[in-house]
Amino acid sequence: MAPNTAQEWIDVAKERAADVEALKQRLNPVGAVYMAGYAIECSLKAYLQREGKPLPTSGSEGHNLKGLWKASGFRFGDLPDTAGEKTFYIEHWNTALRYESAYDFPVPIESLVEGAKELTGWIQKQIRRRSIHKRKKQ
Repeated sequence: MAPNTAQEWIDVAKERAADVEALKQRLNPVGAVYMAGYAIECSLKAYLQREGKPLPTSGSEGHNLKGLWKASGFRFGDLPDTAGEKTFYIEHWNTALRYESAYDFPVPIESLVEGAKELTGWIQKQIRRRSIHKRKKQ
């Protein structure tokens, strides 16, 4: 069953981030990047959920990081990304990676994994900030 609250989405994002570490330890770079994309997806969905914005939960749009990013109102200029390790996920990640056993990533795998951690952390920080801001308004 799909998560129903922002916190449930964050919890799933944390589980996928743990999967990334496990896959990285097994020297499975494609699997690590694949799961990192899901951690980002769940973080974006948590943000949209918290903001009361509609979010797709099934079908290809449910996994479209670019669409979720745009729906959130975030901009690439909002975060530093000189090597492209964060924008890779928004621009190029997709679920077809699950069929790949090897992939020529444009950025070293360690940088991609670190970029995913930073991106999920940044999105979740925005959720906390917005929550605090909303409480102060009330």
